[in-house]
Amino acid sequence: MRQYGNFTYVLERVKCYDQMFKDAEVFMRWITRVPLEKDEILRNICSVYVGADENEIARDFDDFVAPLIDEKVILAGETAEEIESQEISFSYDVENPKTMDTHYIKPEDMPEGPIPQDVLEKHFSEHPTIFDLQMDITQACTERCIHCYIPEYNPVFLPLAQIKKVIDEFREQGGIGLTLSGGECMMHPDFDEIVRYARTKDLIVGILSNLTLCTEEKIKVLQEAEATIQVSLYSMNPETHDAITKRPGSFAATKTAIEKLRKAQIPCRISCPTMKPNYKDYLDVLAYARLLKMDAQTDFIIMGKMDCDTSNLGCRLNLAETRHILEDIIYKSLPVNNEYFDPAKKEQLETNEEWAARKVCGACVSSVCLDATGYYYPCPAFAGVNLGSCYEHDLKWIWNESPETKRIRAVCGKDFPKCVSCPDRNYCSVCMCRNYNETGDIFKPAQHFCDVAKLNHEIVDEAQAKRISAMKG
Repeated sequence: MRQYGNFTYVLERVKCYDQMFKDAEVFMRWITRVPLEKDEILRNICSVYVGADENEIARDFDDFVAPLIDEKVILAGETAEEIESQEISFSYDVENPKTMDTHYIKPEDMPEGPIPQDVLEKHFSEHPTIFDLQMDITQACTERCIHCYIPEYNPVFLPLAQIKKVIDEFREQGGIGLTLSGGECMMHPDFDEIVRYARTKDLIVGILSNLTLCTEEKIKVLQEAEATIQVSLYSMNPETHDAITKRPGSFAATKTAIEKLRKAQIPCRISCPTMKPNYKDYLDVLAYARLLKMDAQTDFIIMGKMDCDTSNLGCRLNLAETRHILEDIIYKSLPVNNEYFDPAKKEQLETNEEWAARKVCGACVSSVCLDATGYYYPCPAFAGVNLGSCYEHDLKWIWNESPETKRIRAVCGKDFPKCVSCPDRNYCSVCMCRNYNETGDIFKPAQHFCDVAKLNHEIVDEAQAKRISAMKG
């Protein structure tokens, strides 16, 4: 639970509960991990609203917390022992699969009525708030994936003391979601202690890992921290997977770890980045995830390396291969990153003026990253922009004072002249990182992504025409 101005944000990662409340801080102020008597909570609330009708406050409080208690976001009982006995744990549900998106803000009925989505978006756009931090705690990795955007795999490890310092600063800034990545983050000699420390700071811990080092001991640590995992599985064919990672035996290690996580009821999302060697295999990976009742998605957005080296793009799908994936996504409703492909966008197209005025992404607006050498950068893979060093500045300075943070935060649609009037703009996801990594210029789109947007536009139009024809027929 975090307080941002008049908004109270409540996030329960294990249950995937995610709500933003307005003017509810006083009601939530005394809801802690240590249970209090309801009468004591009401007395505390009444001490704030001096002169108010205590019975009315009690009724309002009951109405407010009832749905939270129903969802078991707030636990209630006759005794502290009864509350402690209400074990809350993750459970896979094939009909309603859990998703591990760090946060999405949605309106809900509050004491003063619903919060319109545009109000929330406007507020947090005007008041940048650091919800999420990704820490690449090492450059070392157990694999050498052919599509990876990391230029080198030096055995560099961010020191434990510095990691703890940054975690403290992140928590002081109201941060919620901490993602540990690399390289392979489990190679860090202090990985277990880092995870445990983050949990003591009441942070939601996410792990990006290939799981090749995921031992029984680490599974216990992940359980204790209620961590969530994202792992890449490239094919159900071991030879194909290992050819992509360039590490024989990596398929067996990753698959074994995934199944151990499943058995341990640790939330795990499977990602299947799709490229030339495996673009016909991703349906098998998604079917495997469904068999395990796990969340999975495909993603064919392969980008250049962070130092603008594009040698890894030889494995990227050409347009004919991309069409195959897009048609599966649109016609078979395959799960993917929510960037392209939604036919409903035909009904929600922005005008040029609207698009030009809005921010293009959440980099330096709701999230930031830190690399293993101690430099902050705007978002995963966008290391071409240096926001400052954690050894020279605290996170508060990086977030509020860094000139580069302010520069990236100020970017909006109008800064992409090629895109503002592009007929395929609404079928694309303008990305400063992808632009920079491939063209060396954050404002210059790579032609490949322009071509993909045009293709997506064509397929969506085709799908819409088929639906209209079917309705008329």
